[in-house]
Amino acid sequence: MALETGTYINSLNASNPASTDGVAQADDHIRLVKATVKATLPNVTGAITATQAELNLMDGVTATTAELNITDGLVASTAELNKLDGLTASTAELNITDGLTASTSEINKLDGLTASTSELNHVGGVTSNIQSQLNNIPVVPTQATSTWQSGTNTTESTVTPAKLKAAIDANALDMSTGSGTAQIGSLKIAWGKHSAVGGGTVAITLPFNYTSTSSFGVTAMSDNGNHPGATRGAQGVSITGTNQIVYAKAGFAGSYVHWYTIGY
Repeated sequence: MALETGTYINSLNASNPASTDGVAQADDHIRLVKATVKATLPNVTGAITATQAELNLMDGVTATTAELNITDGLVASTAELNKLDGLTASTAELNITDGLTASTSEINKLDGLTASTSELNHVGGVTSNIQSQLNNIPVVPTQATSTWQSGTNTTESTVTPAKLKAAIDANALDMSTGSGTAQIGSLKIAWGKHSAVGGGTVAITLPFNYTSTSSFGVTAMSDNGNHPGATRGAQGVSITGTNQIVYAKAGFAGSYVHWYTIGY
């Protein structure tokens, strides 16, 4: 009688027992079948309900138990998992979105953005609506050139030549008569009027000291216009100290000489 040996069901010979075998050895065949089935499925303690098609899905699977356990609890659909198809982002790149709470519509507002980081940083520190700030910038009124030149426009924010002249005239120093001083920053100005009648010289003490005798200049002219624009030397005017000038009366015609000093 033919009786194969084996441990698992793949060892069973479908041709055994032969039709000529005696019944006395049938129990050996039955025990062999039971032993190989139990050895092949040692941990099966209940009914296996999977179909051959479902079991065949595992054909070719090389994943480990740990790898298969990654899907434990997975509820994503096939369509949802397919969204990862073609993804090349690294873990670090995906982690950039960690904690992101922006909605799709909020993120889509960046669609088409071409501004660089430095350009976007120009709005750093802005605390209110930029357009509102621009809208609140005063608008300079427009006007005809002739109106601007004549200074007849009454809008105070419109600067005209006439208004500039009026402002200068209102604050101008009158050095045509008398004497006085003025100081603009470190710049000092002094002027006065003295007799030009008779001979001799006149020494004038200035109301303040200049830095040095070379840090200021002096000019003078008579009240009848004698020597207008002439040099200091030609007029007989000299600097003798940081706060003193001297002029020769003979250098001027008329009754008075008007002198001016300016420097620092």
